[in-house]
Amino acid sequence: MGHVPGCSEPPPAPAKTSAPAKAAPAPAEVGYDLRRLRPRDEEALEAMFERLRAQALADGKRVAVLFSADWCEPCRELETELGNRHAAARIGDVRILELKEEDWQAAARMDEFNGLRKRWAPQTGSYPLLLLLDAEGKRVDEMKEAIARLEKAGVQPTLANWFAGTRPDAAG
Repeated sequence: MGHVPGCSEPPPAPAKTSAPAKAAPAPAEVGYDLRRLRPRDEEALEAMFERLRAQALADGKRVAVLFSADWCEPCRELETELGNRHAAARIGDVRILELKEEDWQAAARMDEFNGLRKRWAPQTGSYPLLLLLDAEGKRVDEMKEAIARLEKAGVQPTLANWFAGTRPDAAG
């Protein structure tokens, strides 16, 4: 049988090229630090919230509180975003304490749920309500207000942009 050119020969060595330039390492990405508060017989909601808020502050985190409901379409969209990852420098310093209406309804403790919510917003039953708090637990900013402000500034109105833009070192 005759020789078929190229079939029995080793492939040619690849041409030598210079080593590729090293790219800068990508910033570390993290997921949102989200803690869901569920009813516990041995702890009132107010005490649970204050305990978890104090722990977040002790961990060096800013605190946001989210009131949501499963039936709420914007809440479901927000929940999808909360499953995303972003640069740690943008979202890593915020802990979100989430309260779902259904958890507290099922435990017949909506009075506690609404009582906590009324600390920052007089209206109940409207979702989502996502608030950024200061170290004393007072309202600093609210998501819907932040969206309007970011849009006016020409910044994409995302949760990550909101959190990054409200960092104490972002003032300027």
